[in-house]
Amino acid sequence: MVTLSDVAKVAGVSAKTVSRAINGDRDISDATREQILRIANEMDYVPHAQARRLASGKTRSIALHYPLANPQLFSERLEMSFVSGIAMGAALEDYYFTLFTGELSPAELRRICKGSIADGLILMQVGLDDWRVETLRELDYPFAMIGRCRDNTGLSFIDFDFEKALVDAFDFLVALGHSKIGFLAYPRSWRTGGLGPGIRARAGFEAAIEKHGLEPISVECDLNVGSSAAAVSRLLTEHPDVSAVVAMHNTTAVGAIHAIQAAGWTVPDDCSVVGIAFGTDSDLITPPLTAIHWDAQAIGCHAAQMLIRRLDRKSEPVHQELVPPRLVMRRSTATHRDLIPGGPARDQR
Repeated sequence: MVTLSDVAKVAGVSAKTVSRAINGDRDISDATREQILRIANEMDYVPHAQARRLASGKTRSIALHYPLANPQLFSERLEMSFVSGIAMGAALEDYYFTLFTGELSPAELRRICKGSIADGLILMQVGLDDWRVETLRELDYPFAMIGRCRDNTGLSFIDFDFEKALVDAFDFLVALGHSKIGFLAYPRSWRTGGLGPGIRARAGFEAAIEKHGLEPISVECDLNVGSSAAAVSRLLTEHPDVSAVVAMHNTTAVGAIHAIQAAGWTVPDDCSVVGIAFGTDSDLITPPLTAIHWDAQAIGCHAAQMLIRRLDRKSEPVHQELVPPRLVMRRSTATHRDLIPGGPARDQR
């Protein structure tokens, strides 16, 4: 493989001069630069990317910390869309991308920041009082968040407006005549652990219930089909007059539909289902799911570019963006059957 020294020998200059020419140093004359670049091209010289990064003191790499209690969630399209979006955003800016999964200790996070593994970090699964944020602030390490804390002063983030999404979903179902609506929430551990989506989804649910004067019917479950199906089965047993369910994840929505069908009911004739913060998975569920849409891949790409702008331009201002909900109506929702003239009553178990 042709080295920088080989090019320097043929060009009759020092290796340092060749490096400066290839890196666009303006202190070199145009004639010298053109000669060196011509010779390098003729010799098929390819700069060593890692060596260039080490010389500049920058890795040109960003990392994502996405801790999930259940690693199997990375097989889900919604979660993977965030990761692929960040990777795409990094590639568009000629940056490398590293992914960290699982929990980190404060010492491990410090080692990542000080070990030249990446120039900046993106955080997901952000808690209201997230220790990672305080550690990164203390280290003055560049980072951005998909999510947000309780105090976001000086922090850049992009997040979904969970509170408004829940209110919009209930508004939609109430407008269809539903007054007994079950809420399939995130796992209890998210709420008790102070995880932002769990807290904000609960707050949105409570706001919707208060707004419409509805009975608070909710159940928390793990993010898998079996857990959610069992949870919805219990919910329907305890509240047989429920005519709609709002689910916070693609797998729990599938579990809800399974439970409704196992009860001998149909979706949406007997029970409507709405999903929150869904991506393109909504079209793959049967029936296609009415959902509050969230483009996870676009969000991931945006977060990566937001962080990279800060890395490339030190004066980049703080960016805080709350993505508004957008409901896409499909075939999993319908007008409450009691409002349909001549509509048959649903069998009660």
